[in-house]
Amino acid sequence: MKIIIDNFSRIQLFIFLMLLPALFSCNNSDKTYKIAISDPSTSLNQVGIPLVKLLEKELNIKFEIVDQTSGSSEHIKLLSTITPLYNQNLFIIYPDSLKPKNIGDLIRGRRIGLGVEEGGTAMFTQNIFKELGIDYSEYTAVYGKNKDNVCNNSIDVSCSFTSFNSNRIVNMLKNKNTRLFSLDDAEKAFGGSAVDGICKKLWTAKPLVIPKNSYYSKPEEPILTVSVFTSLLCKKNLDTEFIHDITETIVKNKSILIKENPVINQVSENNLHETLYYPLHRGVHMFLDRNKPSFLERYAEVIALVLSIVILLSGIISSYRNWSKQRKKDRIDVYYEQVLEIDCSIMETTDTQKLNQKIETLYKIRERAFENLIKEKLSADESFKIFMNLMTDAIHKIEQRL
Repeated sequence: MKIIIDNFSRIQLFIFLMLLPALFSCNNSDKTYKIAISDPSTSLNQVGIPLVKLLEKELNIKFEIVDQTSGSSEHIKLLSTITPLYNQNLFIIYPDSLKPKNIGDLIRGRRIGLGVEEGGTAMFTQNIFKELGIDYSEYTAVYGKNKDNVCNNSIDVSCSFTSFNSNRIVNMLKNKNTRLFSLDDAEKAFGGSAVDGICKKLWTAKPLVIPKNSYYSKPEEPILTVSVFTSLLCKKNLDTEFIHDITETIVKNKSILIKENPVINQVSENNLHETLYYPLHRGVHMFLDRNKPSFLERYAEVIALVLSIVILLSGIISSYRNWSKQRKKDRIDVYYEQVLEIDCSIMETTDTQKLNQKIETLYKIRERAFENLIKEKLSADESFKIFMNLMTDAIHKIEQRL
């Protein structure tokens, strides 16, 4: 599968990549999953290793670790969905001797360390420079292993997207001759700074203020930079229950992971809804919805009211049907009585005129009965059949008498 990545989608390349190709088996414990966590010098690896150990222990699964990849461009071709983990921040470190007046003065004409050429740091940092009006041609990009991205004889300025406690960043800032560069006045953060403008365009990024003295005596003043959430990703078609279990394991065992790496402290259910380039997996939504009341619990009162109304209506309808049935029976009984009355007097009548009147009366009774049947005031049931039989017998008797 080939994915074309534009400049704005590349801002999501600072990721902790989890690739889980399910093998053909019915049991998760029988599968081996590949997990890509970058090289050992990165914070991705330092967070990834404890996470792998935890998941293997708690879920009884096996991982094959892939730590030597060409960078995030390769990673993203393997991904579909994500769950946020922690922040990675942009650190721009330079020698104190440069004394830049602004970002352009710092970058233009310099050798800029950007780590792996196809990595997220290189792509995202160059996008930020471009947004600040610095073209690719105005500086020399120095690519190499992440661990070698430090200020030295071949790198004038080191740019890195990594966690706040990265050993490489801490070691660089221990040097009294290095400084952290601020992209704008920290007091303007979220108030119209240049970083605010950048984050409006690169919408998954956020302004971040690094407090004074975060690294021993550095920075001497608060630093304004850019931050993005690092994410745990997986294939979209992975089992929902399995991803639910992974999410639950990470969140519930955060205290264990923090002991291995403090950045895991940022993992929480609230952060699962951070600004994301990829939608959350269905398993993550299942985990988030676990405490929500069920449909029956949410609408119990409404359902009870509806059931009460249904029962009440059923009772009314049943009563009406019984009343209507009884009325129809009462009507057919009247016709029974009229026919039986004539039938009983046939044998006593010898007058031809009276016999003919009786037949005429029977025909009128039958006509009224059919009219009521058409109007549904009578039912075409067994009672009506009995009435018709009585009517036919009575007419037949009269005809015999005649």
